[in-house]
Amino acid sequence: MISMGEFRVLDLFSGIGGLSRGFAVSGFDVTGVDVSESAGVVYRQFASENFIQADLFVENVRGKYDVIIGGPPCRPWSPVNLSRRAEIHRDYHLVDRFVDHIRLLSPRMFILENVPALRKDKSFKRQIDILKRVGYQIGTTMVRYSDYGASTSRRRLVAVGIKNGSGNDFIESLKKYRSPPSSVRSAIEEFRFKERGNPDDHVWPNLRTISKYAEKYRTASYGWRILEWDEPAPSFGNVMKTYILPPESDPLDPSVRVLSVLEVSRIMVFNHGFHFPTGLGIGARYQMLVDSVSPVFSEVLANHVMDYLKGIES
Repeated sequence: MISMGEFRVLDLFSGIGGLSRGFAVSGFDVTGVDVSESAGVVYRQFASENFIQADLFVENVRGKYDVIIGGPPCRPWSPVNLSRRAEIHRDYHLVDRFVDHIRLLSPRMFILENVPALRKDKSFKRQIDILKRVGYQIGTTMVRYSDYGASTSRRRLVAVGIKNGSGNDFIESLKKYRSPPSSVRSAIEEFRFKERGNPDDHVWPNLRTISKYAEKYRTASYGWRILEWDEPAPSFGNVMKTYILPPESDPLDPSVRVLSVLEVSRIMVFNHGFHFPTGLGIGARYQMLVDSVSPVFSEVLANHVMDYLKGIES
């Protein structure tokens, strides 16, 4: 069990806790908030026992927190979402709700993580301006998880706001924590010839239509990919929607399979004995993982936040 820390962190739209996990193991007292009861079950076993199930569309969280973190749902801006984009998506205003909580709770700092396309959104720019007017100095940057040791090269927008400090300076100093990427081989080769279901979460859907997409795999169109052993994996979405294949797979082979849930979790660096509770569908498990932050990056981020907060208190 992870011990309680001296600094309190609120993780809004926490999902299963990829972002929270880094802060918890770095010594913070973390509370996650999410609408999903299933995500809460995973969160409590992986990140922190402190979890609030709440619909942030309509509910406010109260309390005193030093840091607010979170990744509002990215579907309105996701490149794999080809319909119901931006304002017409029901999740569009959840970024506003993230900002509402910063204004309501006034933490020392906040960190927002999301897809790169959010950076160009007019509403997001307005919300950043609002936070600047209430005293936050804000910096934004793009990060690749593989630049911090992960085996996925997923790019994400990170916005950091600090009261009485510089978000830009914080982001610039974060670059000093970079480390070489891990490869797909180091993440999943051990499962290459393992049977389905051994170990737990090494499961995948029995898909019969993979061969139909052979041309998409050849060109990597629309995110249909065969991974390479000795490189980080590119960013990908739910494996049930674009059938991501392990290295050296032949989409025309009748026995070919997609990545297992366990392989996706290892590529995202959900290690430390992570596993899903029984009863969750395969599609839900895939989605929870791809909606999450890689814990290897969140721990680097959290260590830097801890150093910063201790520095201003000393």
